[in-house]
Amino acid sequence: MKDLKGKTAFITGGSTGIGFGMATVFARAGMNVAITDIRDEELAKAEAELRKVTDNVLALNVDSTNMDSLKKAAGELGNAFGALHVLCNNAGIPGGGKVLETPDERWRNTHEVNFWGPLNGIRVFLPGMLEHGEQAHIVNTASFSGIHGHGNQSGYGTSKFAVVGLSEFLRNDLAKTNVSVSVLCPHVVDTPIIRALKGRVPEDTAKLITDMSVPAETVGMQVMQAMLTNEFYIFCDGTNTRQMLEARCADMMAAMDRQFPK
Repeated sequence: MKDLKGKTAFITGGSTGIGFGMATVFARAGMNVAITDIRDEELAKAEAELRKVTDNVLALNVDSTNMDSLKKAAGELGNAFGALHVLCNNAGIPGGGKVLETPDERWRNTHEVNFWGPLNGIRVFLPGMLEHGEQAHIVNTASFSGIHGHGNQSGYGTSKFAVVGLSEFLRNDLAKTNVSVSVLCPHVVDTPIIRALKGRVPEDTAKLITDMSVPAETVGMQVMQAMLTNEFYIFCDGTNTRQMLEARCADMMAAMDRQFPK
């Protein structure tokens, strides 16, 4: 995309955290911004903050796991702003733990929200984005936990790996169209979820998390830049994340070299 001013963005899970960071940055860039959540109180707070930047704001209570809820939102969005140009499938929930210690309900909930939510958003909004023919972009929020299997994150991590895969295949599908794709893979962002996590871990771990944390608005800026430059992978962190990714890639190449020596 070359110009965002006057374009319309729809952000699920947009009332707090990364979603609100994107919404704030987009609003400042002159976009029409629609945010969704299932928490009315958080939606009202976020809408009030965004209206300090622009009047072109729409706040909707939407359950991204429900196709009817998304279809209703699509109608309201069209009535308010017309064509959609930027779809941010961002709503997500945590849910880690070891594989055998994670209950079925948590497996199903994490995948329902974190994977099926973005897939539902694509199914509802992509046809219209293709039909209007203007430059458009989809951003799917995954995680660095969807790139690198570290720690014990079971339901959450596997759902985010699925989002990365979905995004890669969607990029292939849309290669010769007006719609481009990015997958957002943040590691540690200063969000309510991360703040809550710091209260449950040892002090040294909490300090490490604080040192690695990136402000949500910084992530919003990185997302906007990726949209403008058609960058597919969006990484939001520095040294530690780079080292982990380098180690993963080195392990994979070493395994290939052992099996298929040069």
